[in-house]
Amino acid sequence: MKISLLNIVLFCIANLIFAQETNPIVQQRMEYWMERNHMETMDLSHLQEIWEYHLENPLNLNTVQKEELSALDLFSDIQMEELLNHRSKYGSLLTVYELQTLPTWDTAFIQVILPFITLNERADNPPITWYELTHKGKLDVLTRFQQPFKKESNVINPLNQNQGTSYLGSNAFYLTRMRYTYQQRVSLGITAEKDVGEPFFKLANKNGFDFYAMHLQVKPGKIVKNLIVGDFHVQIGQALNCWTSFALGKSLDITTSKKNAQVIRPHTSTDENRFFRGIASEIAFKRFTFLLFTSHNRKDASINTDSMQQISSILTSGYHRTENELARKDVLKEICFGGYIRYDIGAFHVGCASVFFNYSPGLNKKKNLYNQFDFRGENNHSTSIDYSYTYKNLLIFGELAYVHFSKKTAGIQGVMLALDAKTSVSFLFRKYDKEYETPYNAGFYEGNTVQNESGFYVACTRQLSKYWNIQLYSDYFQFPWLKQNICLPSKGLENCMQITWKPTKNIEFYVRYRNQMKEQNSTILTEGVKFLSSVNQTNLRFNLSYKINDFVEIRSRVEGISLKRADKNPENGILFFQDINLSTKKMISEVIMRFILFDTDSYASRIYSFESSPAYQYSSPAFYGKGLRAYLLCRISLWKKIDFWLKAGNTLNLTKDNSSEYWIDLLESNMKEINIQLRWKI
Repeated sequence: MKISLLNIVLFCIANLIFAQETNPIVQQRMEYWMERNHMETMDLSHLQEIWEYHLENPLNLNTVQKEELSALDLFSDIQMEELLNHRSKYGSLLTVYELQTLPTWDTAFIQVILPFITLNERADNPPITWYELTHKGKLDVLTRFQQPFKKESNVINPLNQNQGTSYLGSNAFYLTRMRYTYQQRVSLGITAEKDVGEPFFKLANKNGFDFYAMHLQVKPGKIVKNLIVGDFHVQIGQALNCWTSFALGKSLDITTSKKNAQVIRPHTSTDENRFFRGIASEIAFKRFTFLLFTSHNRKDASINTDSMQQISSILTSGYHRTENELARKDVLKEICFGGYIRYDIGAFHVGCASVFFNYSPGLNKKKNLYNQFDFRGENNHSTSIDYSYTYKNLLIFGELAYVHFSKKTAGIQGVMLALDAKTSVSFLFRKYDKEYETPYNAGFYEGNTVQNESGFYVACTRQLSKYWNIQLYSDYFQFPWLKQNICLPSKGLENCMQITWKPTKNIEFYVRYRNQMKEQNSTILTEGVKFLSSVNQTNLRFNLSYKINDFVEIRSRVEGISLKRADKNPENGILFFQDINLSTKKMISEVIMRFILFDTDSYASRIYSFESSPAYQYSSPAFYGKGLRAYLLCRISLWKKIDFWLKAGNTLNLTKDNSSEYWIDLLESNMKEINIQLRWKI
């Protein structure tokens, strides 16, 4: 086998740490959440946009409001109330050292938020004028190109050569995003994307890209707080009723068990499904906040073969690469309208929401034993009540939601308690009926959605000493009804613990142990009847980060996995990677390199590893079989206005499998890829 010069370079050089200037706490949350939910990619660009804005425009802690702190997704409700109460009692903060007097604001947390805050007095929210818009606004232009070195992705799976399955377009990926912003009060943007294999300026996409998203957002003042026309997201309560965007769930950080809703925000990512298209407005009057929104959107769907007037399933891949996929594009019309009213008084709030959906054609998915209670029809209506209350070091929150088609409920109740400056605990109970279903939710769950689940979660974090910290949680969950590929009611238990040692600012070492027990269908039949068998998965990780100096940082990781089940042979796997991060002192340029070795028995014992990528990209590929991977990521900044990224990588799998699914994965994993991104900030 011939090895190219690029392969030699990639596989002989070690790698680096996180290229994007992302908060380490948030990075750990994303990595852990993607690994737990088996997601290789996700889009959290809206969070990065907020962080970037406040890096340039820090929040003034002497004037900031709770909703602005909440949008950063770094503060717990208890920490926010402590700041507001301190400000009310003692007046403006004089120095950041004063923050250490707040009960739950330890030194480590203050160091994390320092880049985003200030105590300088300045004029917040000046009036919007034409001069301000034309002279103080910013234009951000981003374009991305990705393509494998060889056009292997156009090869049809030889095990399934059905007509209408070949790609109609090139295997290049294109993304263009333009966004004008004035502070965080005016936003005008357009996002255009073409996925791998989709036509470009031909066939069904004669106008260019396959997907477009546009929005105009204005925050005029105190009464009309927010107005969005175009594509937008709605976030309500604890995400049981309506929450269109991603929401981080179970993690080692106990603050993620509670959702901090932004109510409405523009849709700026490349997700082609989870968003509304229409108009939304947020209005404030005294202690009340009102949200009104309406949406008219098109969805990909499969037509029921028995009735051309009904939909058998809604498709969420966003791919339109083949004739079959194009035939399913935009065949479902979704109309939605809803409202939300919220009352705030001090540290207490209560809100009530009602959301209506109409589908044309109606939904009529094939009825199986496990999904017989799912929604079918044309009209869906849901209502919810949410609340939260903070008293000193205690936070109580919850939500109860009700769907009218089945007259069933879903509920969640949580408690967070800061025992002292070093110890915090969280408790959360959830119960979602098997007949409860809403189109958009993102609540706290172990399954795939807010439905057919009950559970109890308890978590604790403790600062053992100046250098040692421990985080742990335990979650017991049940699925009262059947699930897809699980023929009986099932249950499970997950335990996770991480111990972190940080003797200096430049060295951090942690050990993470996670064990999960779930029940799945047994492969052994007893008198022709299927039963459940326990699947026990254990992950053990050792991770070391060492900043040698201002220019070099390294990170090493070893992770092992053990998978045991009664009806199959045990499986094991191991992954090792080495990172090297080289950067100039002023971050004018950066080079990131990674080398990975992995060896697992099968796809079932796969191991996820979060990767560095250009800005607004987040990936955590799954590694399985035997192989090695390396990539090189370079970033160059010119005149503080232009950022250029180049990422090149290759994965070599040394095992083969004759299964259809593995063949597709093998084609993709063996492709040498290149990723080019250019960003221009004016």
